[in-house]
Amino acid sequence: MAKKKNHYIDNKRFETVILGYLDVPDEYEEELVGLFDTLISNILLSFKFKVDFDDAKQECFMLVFKTLKNFKPRSGSAFNYFTTVIVNNLKLMYTKNKKYQEKLIAYREVITGERIVNNPFEDKFNPSSSSSLSGS
Repeated sequence: MAKKKNHYIDNKRFETVILGYLDVPDEYEEELVGLFDTLISNILLSFKFKVDFDDAKQECFMLVFKTLKNFKPRSGSAFNYFTTVIVNNLKLMYTKNKKYQEKLIAYREVITGERIVNNPFEDKFNPSSSSSLSGS
């Protein structure tokens, strides 16, 4: 029978694994990667950021390992620290992607002379950007 994957992270164990990894990387690396995989995947699935899942996951992994040395248990929980790092990075990725897509759409509109209707990043609650409310 297949073992059900645990989507819960025990913060005490998480902190123990992080501190262990900083002292003896080879011994704790596999478990730490598994814990970060769970955390990053859960955040990506929960918040539904409009970013490529695999690219975002890879970038978040690089960031958490880069910031791992900055974690201090006395300053707060590992779960909160790394959740904040990951969510802030995903917000930045989303914003960069949104701006890039908006520039591409604006460029296409200038070249073709037609308004691009299916903009996945268009704010549906902003009357100035909604074609149905602006009279276009």
